[in-house]
Amino acid sequence: MNESDPGWPMLSRLTRDMHASNPELAAQMAQVIRAELAVYRTSEYLPFPTIVRSTQAHIEAVEDQGSTVDTRDAPARLLGASRARDGIALSDVTDSLRVGTKFLWGRIVDHARATGSATEAELVDLGTELWVMHDEFVQAMTAEYRKEYAQALLSRQQERLGLVYGLLTARGQESASPWTAVDRLGLPRAGGFVIVAASSKASGRMPMPRIESELADREVPSAWVMVGNVQLGIVSTAAAEWRQRLRDACGLWTPTAGVSPVEFEYGNISSSVRLARTALAAAGPGELCFFDDAPVPMAAAGAPDVSRPLISLVLGPLLEAPEAERSALLETLTQWFASDGTVADVANRMWVHQNTVRNRLHRVAALTGRDVNRPRDATELYLALAAFQQSTLDDDV
Repeated sequence: MNESDPGWPMLSRLTRDMHASNPELAAQMAQVIRAELAVYRTSEYLPFPTIVRSTQAHIEAVEDQGSTVDTRDAPARLLGASRARDGIALSDVTDSLRVGTKFLWGRIVDHARATGSATEAELVDLGTELWVMHDEFVQAMTAEYRKEYAQALLSRQQERLGLVYGLLTARGQESASPWTAVDRLGLPRAGGFVIVAASSKASGRMPMPRIESELADREVPSAWVMVGNVQLGIVSTAAAEWRQRLRDACGLWTPTAGVSPVEFEYGNISSSVRLARTALAAAGPGELCFFDDAPVPMAAAGAPDVSRPLISLVLGPLLEAPEAERSALLETLTQWFASDGTVADVANRMWVHQNTVRNRLHRVAALTGRDVNRPRDATELYLALAAFQQSTLDDDV
């Protein structure tokens, strides 16, 4: 809209005259907005003088102080940016403009009729002009609101990532005194926490990109960050069903992930991160591995310097067998331990005859010198097998 629009000069003049006759107009508009919209009564960021300054700018925009669109839109852009920074919902800001424009139009009509400065026909045209102006004001406000909101959101995300990174890597001032970071991240102080470590197949890409919101929907507070190719998260264990809720949320992506034991002291986060990474090293592809559910694989994953010689000592001859035989024997051994040493279950799992299972186990004994039916031999085979399986995941972790 510009000064060439037929109704605009009259609308500007009427608004200026009416405003001049009523210096309290901006405050009265602010009172109406507060009366109709609860957020303008309760928000700590919107004291009454702040609202009055905005209504004053609204009135001045109608009075058209400037001749260019940019000048006239400046109050709307300023309002949008301010309310975005204050955290006021866009719908509430839009409602306030609607209430303000409605109030202003009522006062303009009353003034025009009382002074005889406009006919009823002219008032119809002026009403159209005012609401066109209102739409332009809302559009300018909305554009700036969204721009400022996006910048504020990015800033908050960066701050949050910095806090999480500081806690999980024991760097920065937050690691020395974690409570400030814990509180700002919205994590409960009581109830304990676990650290989750999930491996990423693609460098720098989160294996569970929406895990924080998914856990929040399940009333489990958490905070996450990427460190290298591993996504690390602090997950509250205050909820009684936290473990199942964590499984359900992670199950949306079926990541390879490890979970530390429950810890109650945030000062011990570094230790929990190491244990979560150990659990990750022990996890099979697509498995959520809880540290306290798999002590033997954890022992193998947590001591790689011991595990490598153990693999060679126990499984060396088997691993030197031809590829087809080696794969069949390793799978049979894996299924043997998974089925608690039941030949029939192994046969069903592998779709082979029970005698085939027995023959393969005899072949394992021949190559390794260890019989799965002897407790000590079985223990050595199990540890060596767990260490071997984890060693194949090292490149991914």
